[in-house]
Amino acid sequence: MKAPLPRFLLLLAAWGLAATAAGVFHLFFRVPPFVIPVLVASLTTALTVAALRPTWIGDAVGQIRLRPLLAIHLVRFIGFYFLWLHTQGRLPAEFADRAGWGDIVAAAGALGLLFWPDGPGFRRALAVWNVIGLADLVVAVGTGGWLSFVRHGSMAELRVLPMVLVPLWLVPMAMSSHFVIFRRLGGRTAVAAV
Repeated sequence: MKAPLPRFLLLLAAWGLAATAAGVFHLFFRVPPFVIPVLVASLTTALTVAALRPTWIGDAVGQIRLRPLLAIHLVRFIGFYFLWLHTQGRLPAEFADRAGWGDIVAAAGALGLLFWPDGPGFRRALAVWNVIGLADLVVAVGTGGWLSFVRHGSMAELRVLPMVLVPLWLVPMAMSSHFVIFRRLGGRTAVAAV
């Protein structure tokens, strides 16, 4: 039997390929607007439950140290791209402003924490950043879902490559990692494995 972490990374890669295929074949132009937010919530819930339970996925996630979990959030500098897409008229202002700036703040916080020395100050900063980072994702997903309903087609950019990877792949992984960090913050050896 393979070690859990390589199997988990293979699963994430296959998931990314499936999300890419959805973008290539424009699958999300053929579904009602509510499908993507429901899918994001379902994928996030499934990954989070699997990561926090004693399953092989939970074992694999447990092997990932804290700083690599934080490094994943550097991808949230994509917020600058959201802002640029808005200037091109390709994303609504409400989404670009909320998700864009929120992601930039979350990515900058993760970058700062990567270089923060271990200790009680790190633990407190991590807890604050984790709340802010998760809140940003909730606001971004909520805003995107709301705009899909009230302005049909306004979020079309997130239904094609490369941006379809954001809701279908990156957001569930990022949200799930926040719950994993909350779990580690709550444990006795909370942030020992940095």
